[in-house]
Amino acid sequence: LAAVFAGLGLSRPGRAASSSLPTRRLGRTELEVPILSLGGHHVGRARSETEARVLVETALEEGIRFFDTAESYQNGKSERWLGAALREVRSDVLLMTKTYSPQDRSARSARRHLEGSLERLGTDYLDLWQLHSTSSAEDVDRAFRPGGAMEYIMRAREEGLVRFVGVTGHVTPAAHRRALEYWDQGWDFDTFQFPINPIDYHQRSFTRQVLVDIVGRDIGVIAMKTSADGRLLRDGICTIEETLRYAWTLPVSVAVVGMERPDLVRHNARLAREFEPMSALELQDLRDRIEPRADLALEWYKT
Repeated sequence: LAAVFAGLGLSRPGRAASSSLPTRRLGRTELEVPILSLGGHHVGRARSETEARVLVETALEEGIRFFDTAESYQNGKSERWLGAALREVRSDVLLMTKTYSPQDRSARSARRHLEGSLERLGTDYLDLWQLHSTSSAEDVDRAFRPGGAMEYIMRAREEGLVRFVGVTGHVTPAAHRRALEYWDQGWDFDTFQFPINPIDYHQRSFTRQVLVDIVGRDIGVIAMKTSADGRLLRDGICTIEETLRYAWTLPVSVAVVGMERPDLVRHNARLAREFEPMSALELQDLRDRIEPRADLALEWYKT
């Protein structure tokens, strides 16, 4: 595995003190990010703002410094609660949010979303802002056309409203392949976010179809859906230990994980601190073991 990481220009995560987490470089950004991030969708699903604050404070105590959310999560509630919980430590954390306007993918809607996100998060800049949930090559074309959302996303980076920009998607690798074509034409965005989990390897696979090409361009990789939105765990296909170890063994910078309770944050942070990469044999054994269970219904977001 060391040769794999070296060949892709990555290093294995450094060992961490008990109060911190291993870190990796986020592509060309030169940011060092902990390998575990708190998923903002689950912050917005908390039963109260107080409960959400406890979740975020637990993440901070465990060394999480990279926080994910989106303006579309719970109609902005995730951003409001996350921003309030992080206000006093804003300069010490990395905030990522996203713009989602599938009907038009316009610069106009992206600008409106950014203004709203900054207000709800209580900050005057974002560390990372991403084009959210691209679903097809045609969807990507709409976002990258003149007057499209990506035009404004890039402008916001130039103006200093956001430090870095990226693209997300969980439906099909074809969307990311099209976005890579735009990157090759000079749209030098900084990150990609997409599903990375053991079952993905066997069906409409982001891991097999785009991962190496993305890392080869030194674009930061943000893993999501590491347990297929929990289905691999609920159906007894994998354990959380297997899914996270699998994702971190691959050349990703950080895994965004939905964690509804403080005890899950503490458990997953411990896994991050104890992480050792799978051997090539272990990777293959896991993939072979679960291949008979492959079914796109397990990854509903791809359908």
